Amino acid sequence: MTPTAVRSCVNRLRLQNYLGLICLAILLAHTTDLPAQEKPQCALPDCDQAKAFFQKFQAAVNADQREEAAKLVRYPLRSYRNGKATVVQNTTQFLSEYDAIFDAPARCALKAASVDDVWGNWRGFTVGAGLIWWDRIIPDAAGNPSVSDLTKYPFGVFSVNHGPGVAKGCGDAKSQ
Repeated sequence: MTPTAVRSCVNRLRLQNYLGLICLAILLAHTTDLPAQEKPQCALPDCDQAKAFFQKFQAAVNADQREEAAKLVRYPLRSYRNGKATVVQNTTQFLSEYDAIFDAPARCALKAASVDDVWGNWRGFTVGAGLIWWDRIIPDAAGNPSVSDLTKYPFGVFSVNHGPGVAKGCGDAKSQ
């Protein structure tokens, strides 16, 4: 490569870098014009049924109907609290650990949630920032059922999560 060709390549690279920096500056200057992050949508085919289940579960917890809430859980239930996962194996354990699973911030967040906060993905359905997760209880023997067959299988809560993101705006447990 001749010295002239090298200078030409260097100049092109400088121009490309300069144009790249200009584009980056323009993008950064206009990030405030970008719309706020949109709330996830519930676009799964059984979303309406998932919302109805959420309302039923929410009503049971809000009314402190522990046995009713226990019937709406898929065991084993995973409860993530104090930085570790606790596995709740059955209804008896659920009822004995109910106050820890649904502590004041979790109850507050559940009470504050609405069906408009329900969304779903490949993991199942959740509300808000993932306070609870639920999905259909489909036995392995059923394989991969069609959308029209989903109504044969009930929903069940399989995870309850604790933390500052899921109980946003609910304060601490002492104030609830």
